[in-house]
Amino acid sequence: MSGDEAESRGRIDHPPCIGFQNEFELIQEIISMYRSGTKQNVAILGLPYSGRSTLLAALNGEYKDSSYLVEYNSRITKKRELLESRYSQPIIFIDGCQYLFSRRIGGFSVLDDFLEEVASSPSLFITTWNLHAWNYIRRVREVERFFPKIIRLSPLSDTEMRECILKDYTEAELQFIGDVDIELPSLLRFTPYPVKLPWKSEPVEIPLPSVNIDRISLRRQRKEMNLSDEELVFQKITRMAGGNPGVGKAIWKKSFVYPTVNLKDYVPMRMPDPLLRNDAFILGIIAMTGNISREELEGAAGGEYSICPTLYRLLSLGVIMKSNGGYQVCPEALLLVNEMLLKLRIVWESTTHD
Repeated sequence: MSGDEAESRGRIDHPPCIGFQNEFELIQEIISMYRSGTKQNVAILGLPYSGRSTLLAALNGEYKDSSYLVEYNSRITKKRELLESRYSQPIIFIDGCQYLFSRRIGGFSVLDDFLEEVASSPSLFITTWNLHAWNYIRRVREVERFFPKIIRLSPLSDTEMRECILKDYTEAELQFIGDVDIELPSLLRFTPYPVKLPWKSEPVEIPLPSVNIDRISLRRQRKEMNLSDEELVFQKITRMAGGNPGVGKAIWKKSFVYPTVNLKDYVPMRMPDPLLRNDAFILGIIAMTGNISREELEGAAGGEYSICPTLYRLLSLGVIMKSNGGYQVCPEALLLVNEMLLKLRIVWESTTHD
């Protein structure tokens, strides 16, 4: 039986946004407040593959009689392309707002037009943004002023990851290879903290070490719990994916040969050598956007260097892939890329708590 045939067997009904029920209910409350006269636009933030589009589609299905869904999948270059509806519905869902700007000269004009319309429209805007793009644009355009309700998608738990992946299967048809070593996170983690220096006007983020409690609790959990083969598999997938559903599904697909799931031979991605600065910058643009064309990447490089060698190296390393006429980070490389770009300060983490 082929993989496609296997996935079509035994499909059952599940909630439309597995793992995001709290976020779903919170936005429902915001919509109820809007209908009572209090408007607070929403920004839903997450890394690529984190489920932003899934959550927004579920919300649009819930409010389809009073909402309009706009999905951006590539760079928006003209103001007239912003919204065909002209905000004719009271609730506007917009997926992919990172496509409203680019890091080049004149690259913020469409975003500025969009924010002006958001400020002047009576409609409620519920939007999704690439987390890296949001952290960048909030420093240059203060977008949080237009979207006072900020929702960061939480990572899935082991149980939620299992439900998300197995929703297209019947449990009886799958076999799990047990005795899987759980890949533990590093004992130390580094978190950037803003520090005010007398000779700089803006705070400087300095990475400070802290003990990773997840590692300690995971060791204790392994000792105290007698987990089944299936539970071990999904625990490892969740840890390796950082709770990201799209990354978890990618790991699953690489480990699944119907009807067996075997993670024993799965090797997480490693970066053999440090990236050149230009390569890291282009990789950061790709990670910030989601999917971006070669022409847009050349514009971001500003003609200072050829991006052809950079794209070749990144493709060869397996950290990016071609998709829908553009380039995007490979799902199984996402966490590695995210960690590396943070260390190089190509992208930023948030320094405020919402």
